[in-house]
Amino acid sequence: MTEKRLSLQKIVELQKFLIAFQEIERVIHVKTSTGHVKENDIEHSYTLAMVGWYLSDSIPRLNRDLVIRYALVHDVVEIYAGDTYVFADKKSLERKGQREHQALKRIKKEWADFPAMLGSITDYEKRSDEESKFIYALDKIMPIVLNVISEGYTWRKEKVTVQQLHEIKKDKVGVSPEIGQLYFDEIFSILSDNPSWFSSKTQ
Repeated sequence: MTEKRLSLQKIVELQKFLIAFQEIERVIHVKTSTGHVKENDIEHSYTLAMVGWYLSDSIPRLNRDLVIRYALVHDVVEIYAGDTYVFADKKSLERKGQREHQALKRIKKEWADFPAMLGSITDYEKRSDEESKFIYALDKIMPIVLNVISEGYTWRKEKVTVQQLHEIKKDKVGVSPEIGQLYFDEIFSILSDNPSWFSSKTQ
């Protein structure tokens, strides 16, 4: 493979692109030593990549490189589409796909010289391999892990019930046997033992 020197300006542009990614705030909070702060997309993607890497080392059938790549790019379209909370209103959820489609078109135009990133985004969206399904499912339980650490801080703040959470997550995590079968039931047994972590509103 012939080496190709990329311009310093492209490095600067990529850094700006990633700063924009960092500015996308999620609804989920992280419990820190100084209090609860909203997680941003850079933090979320890095955490997902690290946990995915850690888990994939014990699952030989998964390609570790693909797992890490998918984790790093899985939310990149949100730079232009914004984050859509899983419990957002119906209109926001219905428009999510269109916003992300337009965002990807813009990213493909701006980063035509980064085909590996573009290919990873597209492959992740298709979820046609086990690695993309694994990251998709893992992405659905990482916010639960953060809420376990914070003892349900975001769930109480957003008035989420354990029934709502289970209903919206169960089918999504099921696309990956490792996540759906090994971790989902276990984590929900913990949640069932801690009703105070959730909103007390009735269904």
